[in-house]
Amino acid sequence: MFLTVKLFLGQRCSLKVSGKESVATLKKLVSQHLQVPAEQQHLLFRGQLLDDDKHLSDYSIGPNASINVIMRPPEEAALDKGHQPQPLWLQLSQVLGKHFGPKDAKAVLELLRQEHEERLQKLSLEALEQLVGQLLAQQHLEELAEEKEDRAVDSELQQNDGGRGEEGEEEKDEEEAD
Repeated sequence: MFLTVKLFLGQRCSLKVSGKESVATLKKLVSQHLQVPAEQQHLLFRGQLLDDDKHLSDYSIGPNASINVIMRPPEEAALDKGHQPQPLWLQLSQVLGKHFGPKDAKAVLELLRQEHEERLQKLSLEALEQLVGQLLAQQHLEELAEEKEDRAVDSELQQNDGGRGEEGEEEKDEEEAD
């Protein structure tokens, strides 16, 4: 069967697959045809996010179906300080608007907001403190690892330079040529 795979940016391709293919395999094919890394892809069919470990037949995806690809930005782009992220509800509204009619998108968004509020009300102060503690500890560990990596790179650069100036670089180039 043939599937049409579309990026929201307008790119699309047609892929020949069987219903037995896994979603992970489909992501690899999309990666090859549209040059989007598989780890940055979210595949959607009729507004449903497809899990990597499931098969296309699990979602009743048949011939001539259309699959949408949402690209997750690389982690570096997410850390870019010049980029201000949009509020969650605005982003969600935009995504829902692409997969549902206006009334349905609004209804789904309202339902999600209600569920979100209910879940927040059920959280205890102790659970919030635990979550914040875990997130802060994780952030601290990531910062330490990044600092350690930066120091290792600086140390390696200094060792490779070995105090040589331009003459040392010429000698090094001659040694490599031999």
